[in-house]
Amino acid sequence: MSTQSIEEIVRRMAREHFEIEEGIERIIWFKNGKQNEIHVIEVNRNTIPEGAILTFYLRPTQEIPVPIILGDITPEEWERVKRGSISLPEGWSLNDIEIFEREEVLQLSEAH
Repeated sequence: MSTQSIEEIVRRMAREHFEIEEGIERIIWFKNGKQNEIHVIEVNRNTIPEGAILTFYLRPTQEIPVPIILGDITPEEWERVKRGSISLPEGWSLNDIEIFEREEVLQLSEAH
């Protein structure tokens, strides 16, 4: 699957998740993962803090033909990830990420 197709999937998924869950403040896409998977963390003020990134595997569907590995953390936990006091899943790195901010994504979708 091409990088452009993956990017389109991630952007669509981000918009849909922001529309569904009002507690999500930002979504971080880890572009440095495997080419055949999408790795994202949702920063959600309504999630239960775990002190770690627990990931969920979302199997491929007709709409999204690649698996998604999804983590859900609080805003405070995201700050700890950036400081290095909460570890990322193996193979994930902050070196190549794209951050989708709630307001930006929802404003862009309203403009289209």
